[in-house]
Amino acid sequence: MSKSMTEQQIFVAIMDEVSAFYRKMQTVRPLSESELAYFYREFSISASYNSNAIEGNKFTLDETRILIEKGIVPGAHSLRESEDIIGYKEAFDYLYRAVKGRQPISEEFVKKIHGFVLRGDSEAGRYRAIQNHVGSLSRVVYTPCPPKEVPQQMKAYQEEVEADLRELLQEKEKGGFDWMKLLHMLSKHHICFENIHPFIDGNGRTGRLLLSYEMIVLGLLPIDIRYEEQERYYAAIQHYRDKEQYSTRPESKTEKLAKLIAECELQSMRTWLAMFA
Repeated sequence: MSKSMTEQQIFVAIMDEVSAFYRKMQTVRPLSESELAYFYREFSISASYNSNAIEGNKFTLDETRILIEKGIVPGAHSLRESEDIIGYKEAFDYLYRAVKGRQPISEEFVKKIHGFVLRGDSEAGRYRAIQNHVGSLSRVVYTPCPPKEVPQQMKAYQEEVEADLRELLQEKEKGGFDWMKLLHMLSKHHICFENIHPFIDGNGRTGRLLLSYEMIVLGLLPIDIRYEEQERYYAAIQHYRDKEQYSTRPESKTEKLAKLIAECELQSMRTWLAMFA
């Protein structure tokens, strides 16, 4: 048996678990408003820690909880690090409110999320006006589109995401998800956003929040990509870029991120079921 076949079988097994856990969750739902608020509060603390840690923030998980719950900045942390933690938590709370009215992923919505993420920064909620890079000037990993192309590419991204969400919601109403299709769609959306890199800073955190919003809209749970998975997460995005030019099978480009998202969703479901089932 080849290594690739073994990995594919593992992926299918994970999706089967996600599907089974999803069905079990449906027997427990709906939760009360207070139960939902408790889950999202606890989840948002962990996600605020992990998503910011991926970007270099030095707050620990315990320090993140103290800052969010008590407003105390422990240790020698910069104002920027503190603002990033608080801003991410506020962005997550906004997602929780936005999903109730099913706000579309529009330009206004994306900029609103970024405004929270880059809380207090003059570039918050503004598309970039300069050429940026993924990596550093001494080691450029990826060069996004020129700034003049950002609005057009973001419009195409937003239209594709909304069209795909409508399709997935229709399938859900008719009998259930095609989990493979769903995970590859979500992966493509996230990588597309990260490839556009529409803002000077905060693209990773904004993109991960948008990914969680898509999942909440679909009735799934938000995902928390852990700091420990940082290298694997970056490698999954780079895998797409490496295969973009020559792969004839679309799923081959998104398979690594799709598997990571599936694993993260499974972990969210385990946490949820441990609380409420």
